[in-house]
Amino acid sequence: MSHSKLAPRLLAMTLVAASALSVTALAAPTAIRVDRDQNTTAASQAAANNPISVDASQATGQIQVTYQDANGQTQTATISAVAAQSETFARINAGGDALRVRQGPGTGYEILCKVYDGDRFPITGKTNGWYQILCNGRTGYVSADFVIVQDSQEITKPDGNGSSNDAVVNPKGQQIVEFALQYVGYPYVYGTAGPNTFDCSGFTSYVYAQFGYTLNRSSRDQVKNGVAVSKDQLQPGDLVFFSTNGSYPTHVGLYIGDGNIVHASTPQDGVKISSLDVSYYVQNYFAARRIL
Repeated sequence: MSHSKLAPRLLAMTLVAASALSVTALAAPTAIRVDRDQNTTAASQAAANNPISVDASQATGQIQVTYQDANGQTQTATISAVAAQSETFARINAGGDALRVRQGPGTGYEILCKVYDGDRFPITGKTNGWYQILCNGRTGYVSADFVIVQDSQEITKPDGNGSSNDAVVNPKGQQIVEFALQYVGYPYVYGTAGPNTFDCSGFTSYVYAQFGYTLNRSSRDQVKNGVAVSKDQLQPGDLVFFSTNGSYPTHVGLYIGDGNIVHASTPQDGVKISSLDVSYYVQNYFAARRIL
């Protein structure tokens, strides 16, 4: 699945997630230099078409960029960047226990957050038996012993949820899914609707807005958009609602295929992919709506 046409970008910069991350240049520079702090005197330079590797620990946050413009003049900029995702995801498989995400590749590092079985986050690197993942706008590490590596096609394959309607998936729904997946790992902030932070309904409304659809702002009101669809007929792009009170939706996600949703989950773990088979989503399932 290619994301290149729809990739979100901050300040026209790209951080490409791989074993090493790369920075591409601002508006047509002939060279670019990335300094990890303002006191660094050494510089790496390359042609604009050749990205410069950046250590994975520098994948997010404030990055100082120095480049030459078309007139050969040195220009500088400080950007706030979030790593763009690779197409490889870490599926958490910790046997039902919460898995600690560490700030470094080892149990001696501080705990960054906790993740749970069925959660998927973009893999941005691997070192010494630990996968580096992007979680809630930050890079952290999880032991490879508790990770199943999947690519995006495994997560979104259309024939895994038992639906008799899988053969006629709306192509626009798949485009919406591809766009939404690129925000996995972005931060959750209550009351925000992108492009850099989201809450649950802010995420779904932002994604759909990029395709010309206006959704109600809250999950409680978004359930009034579109038409009702049963759980066994879900298609990519459908909105899936959950309720902790049984009366109205308290959370919403976007169905992506194979029994999975992408959603802005909580302030602890941000935008992530989850399985509808996880007990929380089974017990609190409320409704689904088709917008397309």
